[in-house]
Amino acid sequence: MLYAEKYLTLARPRAENRSTMDEHSEPAPALHARGAHEELEYIRRTLDAAGSFSSIPGRGLVVIGLMALAAVVVNQRVTGAPWDDGARPAESLAAWSVLLALSVLVGLWTMARKARRTGQPVWSPVLRKALWGFVAAMLLGGILSGAVIRSGHLDLLPEIWLGCYGSAMIAGGVMSVAPVRWMGISFLALAAAGAAFAPQYGLLLLAAGFGALHLLFGAYIAWRHDG
Repeated sequence: MLYAEKYLTLARPRAENRSTMDEHSEPAPALHARGAHEELEYIRRTLDAAGSFSSIPGRGLVVIGLMALAAVVVNQRVTGAPWDDGARPAESLAAWSVLLALSVLVGLWTMARKARRTGQPVWSPVLRKALWGFVAAMLLGGILSGAVIRSGHLDLLPEIWLGCYGSAMIAGGVMSVAPVRWMGISFLALAAAGAAFAPQYGLLLLAAGFGALHLLFGAYIAWRHDG
């Protein structure tokens, strides 16, 4: 009898301590579930970061927009638009060829600067994937441009340039920030509108697209996405 009372006296504090611990601790299944959820969230964030890049240079897009407006002014005041009567098509197209070459240089240089500043790799697997779609759409634009130049229907150039460039930005923007895709959609909308406009509005469409849209979205990307 004394032994039983002694055992109950010793066991009572252990039971009380165990009940106190149970009140302040979660059941084992809940702990495992919470840990698995945190691990899944970490994996999801890691995959999202690895599957996208934000090194699209907003400042570079602004510079490209300003150069595009300069090309429009050259066409308007010096050479004439390529599709205008009495214009000098070779010289007017040369202005846009120079713009294309300078835009590539400015885009690559500012992208590399932004990547280094933000600690991102300049040449990453994600960027290579984005370039596949971008370059394919741009090559299509070059092929169609050559075809219409040979046929003499130069008034189709604004729609081809705006549409193919918009498609390129959407394809490349799938791996980038959302404003890049919205810019591509805006270019496509301008190309669709150009199909309903008379040819004399071609330069206005190019100014609105390669000029104004680059300025607008470039400034927004520079403000919201670290340059």
